[in-house]
Amino acid sequence: MAWKAVGDPTVQRQRGRWVVRLDGIDTETGKRRPRQLGSYPSERKAMAAARAALVEEPIVERGTVGWLVRRYVESRSDVSTGTRQQYAWAVTHIAAGLGAIRLDRLDRDDIRKWLGAMAADGQLSKRSIAICRFVLRAALADAVDEGLLPRSPANRVPMPRTIAKPPTVKETNAWTDTEVRRFLATTRHHRLATAFRIEVLYGLRRSELLALRWDDLDLEESTLRIDEGLVAVRTGIEWSNGKTTRSRRTIPLDPESMAGFTLRRREQAEERLDAGPDWTGEDLVFTSQTWTPILPRSFDRTLALVVRHAELPRLTSHGLRHTAATHMVANAKDLGELQAVSEILGHSVDILLRIYAHALPHAVRSVSDRIGERAG
Repeated sequence: MAWKAVGDPTVQRQRGRWVVRLDGIDTETGKRRPRQLGSYPSERKAMAAARAALVEEPIVERGTVGWLVRRYVESRSDVSTGTRQQYAWAVTHIAAGLGAIRLDRLDRDDIRKWLGAMAADGQLSKRSIAICRFVLRAALADAVDEGLLPRSPANRVPMPRTIAKPPTVKETNAWTDTEVRRFLATTRHHRLATAFRIEVLYGLRRSELLALRWDDLDLEESTLRIDEGLVAVRTGIEWSNGKTTRSRRTIPLDPESMAGFTLRRREQAEERLDAGPDWTGEDLVFTSQTWTPILPRSFDRTLALVVRHAELPRLTSHGLRHTAATHMVANAKDLGELQAVSEILGHSVDILLRIYAHALPHAVRSVSDRIGERAG
């Protein structure tokens, strides 16, 4: 009878002894079956045994659903670290519900019940459940391609209709023109003034902003090339080559923004002299006060302090991008300008219109006003 460990070992006192148990699953039936690892005369020895059990590799039976989805995620070298971590998170939920079942015994009812249980539990959102379902379906599709299964039991298993956890209402409000000007005035002398300006006016993603290098700036053409990203991962930060092909782009900048970059370069030259051999900011435009790349969470904390000091409505770095996009869409005069806005943001036009449709009524009113003007 095959057995697989699940979860962490527990330590309990029974009849004057300390007992260490580890929960597990019978991989043939999928039923839980705990296993006692031993009993010890003292809590100290029991805890040592529990810690030893934690560092041991879990028993993963080849041919189970858990084995399949873990192998699938480990093989995905074509996705970013963040995406792979998201897939790995989904694997924990798949393994908890279906992991011990042999592939040849997995059927649609197993998957339907698993999805239904997650939907009724109230712990996961609709999007989280959809991610788990996607990873399972993709792993099973790979198994079919390899000949491990004749067909995927996940086919035609829909998402649950009702999700107990209510959807999170994201209020990504945009600042008004007056609030944007107050933000720019308040941050005018901040060491990240140009970063804030570029994000709130041109809508760069935070990852794109923090990855900007000096060779991305063309002083003669007054343009900025965006082809990298600096993202947070569990081990710190990681460089990416852009979210999508469309996100790798070159955008024109206004004279005041170019002047801001010129000032930033002069300030950084002084910082490099002060740092000497301790400089670790490479050729990044924006660095921390200790001359290192800026961590995404550090940028967010700094932004929150600045926004609070300016007495403005709270807005995240994504909110700055949302503000820039909203104003650009609202002020676009024709389809050609909407196309230009999509190129500045690194979006396709259809995605742009779907996300920022709320700004279109202003543009429609502007068009109708001009129609009236042409008619005299």
